Amino acid sequence: MEFEKRKAATLASLNSTESDKSPKGSLDTPIIPLINTLNQNPNYFTTSSCSGRISILSQPLSPIPSPQTKKKAKGGTWLFVSHHTANPDSIISLLFPSDSTQSPISELVFRFEPLIIAIECKDLSSAQSLVALAISSGFRESGITNANKRVIIAIRCSIRMEVPLGDTQKIMVTPEYVKYLVQVANEKMEANWNRTDRFLRLLQNNGSMVKDNSNRLSLTNGVELVCDNLQLDHESQLTNGNAPENDSGNFLWS
Repeated sequence: MEFEKRKAATLASLNSTESDKSPKGSLDTPIIPLINTLNQNPNYFTTSSCSGRISILSQPLSPIPSPQTKKKAKGGTWLFVSHHTANPDSIISLLFPSDSTQSPISELVFRFEPLIIAIECKDLSSAQSLVALAISSGFRESGITNANKRVIIAIRCSIRMEVPLGDTQKIMVTPEYVKYLVQVANEKMEANWNRTDRFLRLLQNNGSMVKDNSNRLSLTNGVELVCDNLQLDHESQLTNGNAPENDSGNFLWS
């Protein structure tokens, strides 16, 4: 019953016209069909998502003391962010402006991050089924991140990239190299979309998944996915730093 209550509350917030607590403030348009398909299943609901993004992060060179903890957090802001492929000329113009302006020195990092979705599952069996489906779609880093009071899984893969560019006072790479980075990031974004589309099609075509006594998931199209090795992903708990939590325990990304 608690699962149904949490799902109802989460779906109500998704349908609200108010901005959510993520930096972007709303769902990423490219994955709305996937989010809807997941949330229509009685065994699942999404708690946070990002469709994948290309960005340039501007972060202070010196960590900023946090009043909540004794640790120092770097923080930072997005100089550029897109959930689609990026235009290399626009990014070059952004990094190499014709008119120089004085600003606090910040480190600049070019990043590509693939799709990531946190999903609460009704039970462990439902979680294992969905993880197996995600892995077969190419999201090979997917796993169960919590199985205590709530069963949470993360759908994700490892095609991310992160490249330091220099700082706001001096870019350490050439425009040609920036153009190359954007090309690589765009190729990764295309691969990310292909995996996302494959995952969506598998969800739509295999709505009923049956787990038999041999720990194999028999799908309606005859494909079998072995689940013997699905284990709790203790080393990559979402609550250990991959994504911040809000007060309700939901994870925030986009």
